[in-house]
Amino acid sequence: MAVILESERKSFKARIFLALIYSALALGAVTMAYPFAVMIAGSFSSAYDYNRQSPIVSALFSRSDRFMRSIATYFRSFPREVYPDAPDSWTTWTEVAKDKAGIKSFAERELEAYRNKEFLAESKEIAREYLLALKKTDPLLLTCHYDQRDVPRFAKDKYGTIENLNKAWDVPHKSFFDISFSAEARLKTGMKPLDAAKAADYQALKQHYVNEAIEHGHYMARTVPADLKSNASDIRNALAVQFCEHGTSDFLRNALGNYRLIADYLFLRGGAFFNTLILVALSILATLTVNPLAAYALSRFRLRHSESIILFILATMAFPAAVTAIPGFLLLRDLGMLNTFAALVLPTMANGMSIFILKGFFDALPRELYEAAAIDGASEWTVFRKVTLPMMTPILAVNALNAFIHAYASWEWAFLVCHKESHWTLAVWLYQMSVETFAGQPWCVMAGFVVVSIPTAAVFLLCQKIILRGIVLPSMK
Repeated sequence: MAVILESERKSFKARIFLALIYSALALGAVTMAYPFAVMIAGSFSSAYDYNRQSPIVSALFSRSDRFMRSIATYFRSFPREVYPDAPDSWTTWTEVAKDKAGIKSFAERELEAYRNKEFLAESKEIAREYLLALKKTDPLLLTCHYDQRDVPRFAKDKYGTIENLNKAWDVPHKSFFDISFSAEARLKTGMKPLDAAKAADYQALKQHYVNEAIEHGHYMARTVPADLKSNASDIRNALAVQFCEHGTSDFLRNALGNYRLIADYLFLRGGAFFNTLILVALSILATLTVNPLAAYALSRFRLRHSESIILFILATMAFPAAVTAIPGFLLLRDLGMLNTFAALVLPTMANGMSIFILKGFFDALPRELYEAAAIDGASEWTVFRKVTLPMMTPILAVNALNAFIHAYASWEWAFLVCHKESHWTLAVWLYQMSVETFAGQPWCVMAGFVVVSIPTAAVFLLCQKIILRGIVLPSMK
């Protein structure tokens, strides 16, 4: 029955009440949509604009913002030696991103001359000569703001397997994503590296950036002369020409690079994708088998201690997962089930809340249905399968969705009972990425969150009618 009768809807009080309800719903929608929009925008950001925490990527609409982001691609911090006339407050990219008015005037001043086609053509030749000169320069005299996203592909193309790389470097890396040239990048000219083989590969990476820029017809590379001040005019010109010719494509490539990295990290790491797929399938199957059978037995048959059983089932909901994790781990260890799919699926097969809700549905069904089925000679299994379950589709869909979310998104339990990386799921790898591998690149982590949230959103959208019926029906009972 409606909260407000149709005849009362036009009254002043009713309209005020409805306005408050709709306002509350709209506010709730905003509080949910805004953080998600910030996460999506963050997944397309970089070190330059990530700290803005904006739901919109400004570089999509602002040419000056794209220009500044283009400069940030090639330098770890704002290149004061290249732009000595820039505002003194521009010390870090975070501070630069805050000064939107200054960015606009700066970009207009730097790009104004390049609107002239003749000047642009001359500048292209100068930038091309600058890049060709870099190719002939000793890599030791160059510096490089390398992109961590490029390192795994570079190392894999050269060594093929992580075992070959470890043998060459004599360093035990678990994967190509653990590689970092940060120590080599900090070495000054003339200093002796700790690992000669790794240092040689870093010099090769410098040269790789230059060769790649020339091959693609670009005018600027991540590798630049170590003496920025003496080469400021050439670098300044190359940055402007590169933006005028490839600004939009560079922005899109860098923005989508976060997702390319996530695809490599999550879906090419052993069997993470298939582990997750198998776990989700087994969890949903177990949930839709064990919980309905248990609830049907408690509802259909008058057991002597049914009340005690129900109380025991509900008692499992009183303890948080952190409390039951340790005894659950010890039990599985004693049973020899660690590092198996059984350790992931078995503890979640039965759910106290699901059994309790399903029992309430079964109790509400008319007893005449069971009596009619018994008169027709139907067995108990036939009654359960052909009479009861078809009427429980909405609530079963809700239980299946809950099982999917728990199996898909739960990384704590999977990380606890499966120490072998071969058994890790996507959620565990995402956690590992966020706290260790790419903790210093939160924009990549945001891209990972967006990717792993897509299956959950897709399942809900595809099954929303059935799921909403499962949510509404309990309130009507």
